[in-house]
Amino acid sequence: MDVFFVLSKVIPLLLYPLPLALLILFVGSFVATPRYDREKGRAFRRTVRFTALALWLLASPWFTNLLVKVWEYPRQPLSALPTVSDAAIVLGGLSDPVISTPTHLEFNEAAERITEAVQLYREGRVKNLVISSGSGDLTHPHAAEAPGLATWAESMGVNPENIFVEDRSRNTRENAEFSRQICDAQGFHSFVLITSAFHMPRALAVFKKAGFEDGGRHLIPWPVDTREDSQGFPFNLVPTPHDLDTVQTFVKEMVGMLVYHLMGFA
Repeated sequence: MDVFFVLSKVIPLLLYPLPLALLILFVGSFVATPRYDREKGRAFRRTVRFTALALWLLASPWFTNLLVKVWEYPRQPLSALPTVSDAAIVLGGLSDPVISTPTHLEFNEAAERITEAVQLYREGRVKNLVISSGSGDLTHPHAAEAPGLATWAESMGVNPENIFVEDRSRNTRENAEFSRQICDAQGFHSFVLITSAFHMPRALAVFKKAGFEDGGRHLIPWPVDTREDSQGFPFNLVPTPHDLDTVQTFVKEMVGMLVYHLMGFA
């Protein structure tokens, strides 16, 4: 098994705030014995307070909106797109192929990646769709996502002759590598890269590294699925599962960007 692939999936899990907070509390409950040691009892209470405060901070909309402003690639106006491009490259991670059925595709909150691509196709702004997503799931390595997305796009009116399926990739680097092979084979030179705004900084760096702006090629980033939370004060001080998930996404992207730069992938 590819060690890099496994580590890229496991390492972020160890840094996510929720499991990290629970681990601190769990270990602290064994280290501290309040009934027998007053000093250890105080240390344990401080640990609990700090962990609870940190978890509240990380899961609050006002904090996650700061991360969004710092990290997300800004959404672009329609005028940023050329009149027409050869292909929209759609990166997966927007549905669950394991629990989907032939008649029902189970989307998640990143579904805008494919719906936006279909919209651009129907408006005539892209001629083709390259849908790139194999399986990044360690427990279901053969559950490729792209075929189901292609079927859905066809049901929405996209000509099947204009849909190109890349179903081998397991991560962003392979998205770029295998999509490049398809695009070169088809003679595509202009691309609209579609992925979530939080994922776009890393994806764009990887696709540029893979040569999508070399030799007369033209790559336009088209971020969708912003993680921005619209709650205003004082409701933006109330922690939510959605905002905690945003922090975990941020951790994953930061680790991914660091590793990709160290490995020379971005």
